[in-house]
Amino acid sequence: MPFVVKSLNGSDTDVGLCFMAQMGVYVCFCVYAGVVADRLRPRKVLIISSIGQVLVTIGIFAAIWFRTKLVVSPIYQLVFLMSLIGIITAFYWPVMMGWLSRGHEGAELTRRFGFYNVSWGSANMLLPIAGGYLMEINYLVPIASAAMFMVFGLIAVYDMPSPVRQPKADINQTSENLIEQLNPLNRQFVWISRVALLCVYICVGMFRSQLGILYKYELGFGESIFGWSVAVMCLLNVTIFFIMGKSHFWHYKKGWYISSQFLMVVSMAIVIFSRNLFIQLFAVAIAGYAYAVVYSSHQYYCIAGGRRRAGRMAIHETIIGAGYATGSIVGGLISDHFGRFWPYIFGSALILAGGVIQYIVWFALDKKGQGSSKAKTSFLTSPT
Repeated sequence: MPFVVKSLNGSDTDVGLCFMAQMGVYVCFCVYAGVVADRLRPRKVLIISSIGQVLVTIGIFAAIWFRTKLVVSPIYQLVFLMSLIGIITAFYWPVMMGWLSRGHEGAELTRRFGFYNVSWGSANMLLPIAGGYLMEINYLVPIASAAMFMVFGLIAVYDMPSPVRQPKADINQTSENLIEQLNPLNRQFVWISRVALLCVYICVGMFRSQLGILYKYELGFGESIFGWSVAVMCLLNVTIFFIMGKSHFWHYKKGWYISSQFLMVVSMAIVIFSRNLFIQLFAVAIAGYAYAVVYSSHQYYCIAGGRRRAGRMAIHETIIGAGYATGSIVGGLISDHFGRFWPYIFGSALILAGGVIQYIVWFALDKKGQGSSKAKTSFLTSPT
């Protein structure tokens, strides 16, 4: 999308606006989805959403192909279509995650989320490489390919059996027992993970919307290099998702937050000061590690012991979408007005500010006795 918008003579802000349109609308509808998602039929919602994805992607193809002004310019046609994708995705992801996690806790919940995260992470890792090379041939080819992949996704969803509903009494009893067994510091970890997730995803939004422009117009790299950088980032995602999905060692340990956010700052510092391709790829690999840790942590803490799974996953996705949307539009504005390296300076300062906020939140909740226990957790070890 960054290269498509630039080919239509759009600005860096227009690039950010396309991502903002998708993720900003996504956030708004995730709030609504969080209220109603647990009352919807998952299979039916996913089928309708998949059909919508195919139709909107065909619309994006048409807007780029014809490049004609239909009430508004092609760029704003893309903005509108991306916003429709945001609405569709707001119902697709929370409902699917709620369905996948229903009736599972502890190690089994961790394994299911690990498999789920490795699945979408693998697609994010492999397809940007192909997309980057296809972009160098023709900007329409990857859009057409995306439409075909979405058709395959529709077929897969249509072939799934409807979920089996559990008796309400069993669900309530399971939740009550598990809530009693939760780590007494779970509340603190939920809230500091939310702050970390928002800050890190603002930086991810800047990476995904602005880094390709920096590579092409400042450092002289091709579109395929940006594809490789996204793939490298997602390779680290998949690796960390797999490791965290197979183990409990990271549960309720503060060191993972501190290290992941520190490495996110290191990543942006490398982007700012290095002009070497391989060091730049190392920087995005570090970023991939950082946001995989934060993503998996909040995903687990947010849902552990809860009953309204789709609703809780809507909160998770709302935070991600808010960060992504904010990073995209703010990154574009900063890039246009101050220079293409400045979004990463802003991101570094934001992560440091987020760390201070997490410190305050942790001790504020502890002071109020929200942990319900004097249990302590060290840097890399926990009561569990």
